[in-house]
Amino acid sequence: MNPSPILEEVAKKLKTPSEEIKIRRYLSGTSTAKVSEIRWEKDKVGILKQNTTKVEWLFYSKIANKHNVPAPRVIAFSDTSDVPWVLISKIYRGVHPKKWDESNIDRAIKEIARLHAIFYNKEDNEEFEEFSKPFGVDWEKTKKGLIENLDRASKIALNYKSKTPLTKTELDKTKKIIKSKTFLADFLASGTTLLHGDTWSYNFMQSSQCIACLFDWQESFIGPPAWEILYFYDLLPFHIDGIKISLYDLPFSFDEVLKKYFDELEINGVKLKKVDFLKSLKAAVSFQIAHQWAPRLKPDVLYLRGGRYFVARSLRLLPSRSEMREYFKGLLAISEKKKLF
Repeated sequence: MNPSPILEEVAKKLKTPSEEIKIRRYLSGTSTAKVSEIRWEKDKVGILKQNTTKVEWLFYSKIANKHNVPAPRVIAFSDTSDVPWVLISKIYRGVHPKKWDESNIDRAIKEIARLHAIFYNKEDNEEFEEFSKPFGVDWEKTKKGLIENLDRASKIALNYKSKTPLTKTELDKTKKIIKSKTFLADFLASGTTLLHGDTWSYNFMQSSQCIACLFDWQESFIGPPAWEILYFYDLLPFHIDGIKISLYDLPFSFDEVLKKYFDELEINGVKLKKVDFLKSLKAAVSFQIAHQWAPRLKPDVLYLRGGRYFVARSLRLLPSRSEMREYFKGLLAISEKKKLF
């Protein structure tokens, strides 16, 4: 059987005959890319992601290879984004997020802060020229999408009334905030940086090889750092066992998470004004609801990343409606904060 053009290109990059490259297994997941484990020479192994998105290819070809970011080491990548592929080092199984303790969460927070510090206020650098900037020239398009998400969710909340964890009143208030004249300026008050875009704990791997590696960079973009640390904290309590989703208690309060984040930023040479960050954080709550939760609002299901997680609440595989309502009250309360830690 003739090797694929991609495998031929991989072989050329590795300076190894294509027939000596062994595809050990294909890896399943929610990614649209074709992911496989490959081996070459005697003991070399890597993870090959074929047909990956252009933005992930940009990240690995222009960013990860040049900067010490919390991501798997780049072994090789395609010369063009027309047929994008990347070969990254395999990170052997580490501590699963379900078993994270305070030290694991602490490491993840510090790696997010270190990532943000490396690229803080550098969106005009040439290496970010092709990265998505939804809060720049594309803001009107981004805002339109957020409003559409909220309008659909508001209709569901109106039709099902008390059966949705976010009420129509809360969704309409969020819409009003996003449509306000000051929203974008508030959101960007503390500057911009490169964001991973999906800092859910299940996208982290922590092992002896990697303090806290982030995978799946296909959603990375330039945006406000306040949103990413809020996103991390927001999804941190959610854990999946098979198809059962549970809410866990966290060992840190949000203020404690923020202090750890600020301390690590300062260690890495970035000192943010708390008043500006708080302004950005409050706007980030509205963005998070419109971007993350409004599209997933249903009366009897909750959608977490990956289509396979559509599950019925009637099967008791999800947190109760009252638990989720309390959860969202906690998220919304962040926008009422008067000061940071």
